Amino acid sequence: MSMQTEPQPSKADALKAYESYPFASDETYQQGLASILTGGTLDPNSSLEVHEEMVRRTRVFYFNKITGNTITMDEALDYENSLRQSSARRDEAAASADDENRVLTFAELKELIETGNVDKIPNNKVIPEGLNDAPPSESTAPARKKPWEIATEQS
Repeated sequence: MSMQTEPQPSKADALKAYESYPFASDETYQQGLASILTGGTLDPNSSLEVHEEMVRRTRVFYFNKITGNTITMDEALDYENSLRQSSARRDEAAASADDENRVLTFAELKELIETGNVDKIPNNKVIPEGLNDAPPSESTAPARKKPWEIATEQS
């Protein structure tokens, strides 16, 4: 007598599905959340963290019930924090890229030069004073023929 069970998705897949689940448009979830919030379970004077924790608990419970997964509160919290951190890094990278690509005004450029902060000027390349010390390369192309040499070959 063999029991066949469906393969359980990995925790990473379950957490991705949890993050992308449409809680805002799920009417059953919204009705349950409204009944919890109006039922006096949550103190109206509670902090934002307590409110977020309560909503997270309801989401994890509902998601596990609907999908059959077994993610925990801690896993959901860690996953949400990692998503926030990665989006914050992307925002910082985009902001620094915007700063690098920004065109300076003449006054800003003048100020940077006067204060000696030429390294902060975008697209400012440092050109070395000396010439290249490497020996020049040898030409491999044949010498171009003079017009009279071409004429004598054709005749």
